[in-house]
Amino acid sequence: MPIPAFDRFGLLPGGIHECTIEEVEMNLAWNDVRRQLTAQLRDFIAVELVPRFAVVPPVVLDGSYVSQKASPSNINLVLELSDLPDTDQWEGQMLLQGKAELFRSYQIDLHLGLNGLKKDFVDLLQNLRPQTALEKGLYHGHRKGVLRLM
Repeated sequence: MPIPAFDRFGLLPGGIHECTIEEVEMNLAWNDVRRQLTAQLRDFIAVELVPRFAVVPPVVLDGSYVSQKASPSNINLVLELSDLPDTDQWEGQMLLQGKAELFRSYQIDLHLGLNGLKKDFVDLLQNLRPQTALEKGLYHGHRKGVLRLM
């Protein structure tokens, strides 16, 4: 199913929308800033994920990158590890140890999706920050959409 259109607030409709990296490129890389972030996302997957995992785990994308903002500064990314074997979950946790360097290299703000964590980052990312909701004239707790790369 294709990535849905942005709503009048510049957000995706609520929910988790599955897509491919090619669909992300077609729908989100419409200017130089966004093309650069998308290239860094591709590099992150090729350099950091492909060598670590037998099968690259699903990643969830969010932040201003997954909006109509013309110049997002980074991509919020959740690496979904809950359904993976312990060794792959460990690899994800080791990757998280280099979070600051990953941000410097790829503009990726990495989070892990693991069972047993106090926070479900995928769920958390679907809630609009109170300040953003107020600025857009939306109610606190407004749910927005995120993208899951498959």
